[in-house]
Amino acid sequence: MKSMISYWLKFYRHARGLTQQQVADRLKLERSTYTYYETGKTKPDITTLMKLAKVFNVSYTMLLEGVEEELEDVIADIDSNQSDEDNMKFRTHATTKYEVDLLFLVRNLPPKQRREVLGLAKKLANEEKNEN
Repeated sequence: MKSMISYWLKFYRHARGLTQQQVADRLKLERSTYTYYETGKTKPDITTLMKLAKVFNVSYTMLLEGVEEELEDVIADIDSNQSDEDNMKFRTHATTKYEVDLLFLVRNLPPKQRREVLGLAKKLANEEKNEN
């Protein structure tokens, strides 16, 4: 999922006329690592974010512009329809590779689509429960 950080990294890289390779070289990273930052597959840690701000000659806060709104959506998504009992039920079980894969796929969706996936999963679970 594209994030605001991803957007700003690409924006400032283009504004400075740099290639992904040039940015990666300045950060002493593999180009693929930097590409993951721009595509939103991963996010840079705070130290890397500070280095990126220096490469682009901007304040690190400019790279974080709009992130607060993204976090509000994520927090609202987490808080929606989750009772403490439900949260404890899920925390007491080991997570399978399948569940981890599913989690990463869903995590990369925009909040609206995550809610749709959750609604569909609940619907399917209820149908299965009613058939048994």
